[in-house]
Amino acid sequence: MIVTYEDGNLRKNGISHIEVQEVFASDLSFAEDLKPSGRGNGRVMIIDWTQSGRILEIGVEYFETEDREHIFHAMDAGKAYKKAFLKRNG
Repeated sequence: MIVTYEDGNLRKNGISHIEVQEVFASDLSFAEDLKPSGRGNGRVMIIDWTQSGRILEIGVEYFETEDREHIFHAMDAGKAYKKAFLKRNG
């Protein structure tokens, strides 16, 4: 599986590729389905801790025909996602 990044969004929000991979590797993360993209691809928001203790929300779009996951959004989790995450893992 190929992973690509919207690097402008990551830079804007101070998120590194390593932090995104930490979220992906965790067993505590959870995902919420999002509306499909304008291209019709499935999308999810994954929420989890990084090793430094940040709770991030990571938006992923799946390009199945290309066997690719595209990270289109990454930032510190907003209130609703943070609350849901802490309720599950607090």
